[in-house]
Amino acid sequence: MEILSTDILVVGAGLAGFTAAVRAAEKGAKVILTDKSNGPFGDGNILMASGSLRAGGKSPRTSSRELYESVMSEGVGYPDLVKAWSLTCGRALDWLISSGVKVNESAAGRVWLDQAGEVSLAPVYKKDVGTRALASLKKRLNQLGGSYVSGVKGEKLIYESDRICGVIGTRAGEQIELRAGATVLCTGGFSANKELVKKYIGPHADECKLRGSKQCTGDGLRMAIEVGAKAVNLKYFYGHLLSRKPYPRLDSFVDEGILIHRDGQRVIDEGWGDVALANELARVDDVTGKVLIFDQQSWHAGKADAFSNSVNTPAPNPWLLDKEGEIYKHSSIEGLAKILGVDDQRLARTLDDYNRAIGSNNLSALNIPRTGTPRPLRAPFYALRVVPGITFTMGGILVNGRAEVLNEDEKPIHGLYAAGDAIGGLMGGYR
Repeated sequence: MEILSTDILVVGAGLAGFTAAVRAAEKGAKVILTDKSNGPFGDGNILMASGSLRAGGKSPRTSSRELYESVMSEGVGYPDLVKAWSLTCGRALDWLISSGVKVNESAAGRVWLDQAGEVSLAPVYKKDVGTRALASLKKRLNQLGGSYVSGVKGEKLIYESDRICGVIGTRAGEQIELRAGATVLCTGGFSANKELVKKYIGPHADECKLRGSKQCTGDGLRMAIEVGAKAVNLKYFYGHLLSRKPYPRLDSFVDEGILIHRDGQRVIDEGWGDVALANELARVDDVTGKVLIFDQQSWHAGKADAFSNSVNTPAPNPWLLDKEGEIYKHSSIEGLAKILGVDDQRLARTLDDYNRAIGSNNLSALNIPRTGTPRPLRAPFYALRVVPGITFTMGGILVNGRAEVLNEDEKPIHGLYAAGDAIGGLMGGYR
C-alpha cells in the first residue's frame, strides 16, 4: 500500500479545500490536497456556482456584529463558530483577492467572483466562474510547494493514540494511506446521496432535483461520524423551486403566485420565500405533486428577472418556452385547472378566496395565512409543475470557532478539522 506523509492533509478540492491548503502552505506547513475526482480542480459545487460571495445574505464587508446577530437570529447557529465566522468574513475576502482570485464589488455591496464566461443552459450556471477562482488558488499552492493528488476517495479516518492521523483511501482500485499531523475535511455536503437525503431531509426528498455536483455524497460526514463526531442541522438545504423540466430559479413567480396541490388548494405560505418553500416541500409525502400558478403580469416581468440580469444568465421568460419547458396557459382559471387535471371548481374557489383576502387586506383569514405583500392574480393564468431542487446541504459536522471537529460531548477530536459545506453549526434555518 502506498503511504504518503505530510503536515496538513486537506480532503476535498473545492473552494474551502483550496483555501485551507493554500493558507496552510503560506504558514510554512507541508500540505497535500486530495480530491476523489480526476479533474484538475475537483468536481464540486464551486464549478457550477454563479459566484455570489454572500455572508448570511449580506455582504462579507458587513460589520461583524450585524453578521453575528443576523445568523444567530435563525436559532440554529452555534455561538463560538458564528462569532469566529462573523469576525473573519471581510478578512477572508481580502485574502482571496490577495491570492489572485478576481472579484467584482458593486456599489450596492454585492460581491461576486469574476463574472466573465459562458453560460450552461441545463441547468443554468456560469461555466467558468469557479474554475477561474480555483485556477488562481492552485497556482498559488504550486508556488508554495503544496501537492495536489487527484483520484483519491477517502474511505476512513486513521484514529491512533487518541487523535486523527490521516485518511485511508482508494486510488485506481488500490489502497493509499495519507498520514498527517492534521486532517481537514472539505468534502462538501451530502446532496447527491439519495439515502442520506431521505434520512435527514425527508422520507421522499430523494425525489427532489439535484442542482449541484454529483460528487457531494457525504464522504466526510460519514468518516467523521464513524470516529464519534457530532452532526447538526442536517435537515436544512439551500435550493429553489424548479420547473419539473427544470429551470433553476423561479423566485419572482413564487413571490407573486400561489402553490397548490393536486386537489386545487393552496399548500403553504408563499411569502416565506423560495429557499424556505423548497425546504418545506421537500419534506412532504408528495414531493412532485405541487403546481405554481401565476399570471400574465408575472410572466412578462420574468423577461427582466433581477437575478438573471445581475449574473447575465437567461431569464425564465422566454427560456422556458425556448427549452420546451412544461408551462401551461389559459384565459380562465377553470380552463387552466382542466389542463392540469385539477378540480376546476375547487381551484376557482381557492383563487377567489385568495384575491378577496388580498383585496380586503385580511390575509390572516385564509386557511393558510399569507405573509408578505402579495397582489391579486388576474387572467390570463400560467402554471408550472414544480419540484424542490437541492443545491447543497447546510448541516454537517459540528466544528468550533477554530474549525476543530467536535464529538458528541462537543469536545475537539484531536487532529481533525472541517470547513466549507462539510460543516454544520453555521448555516441552517430558512434565511
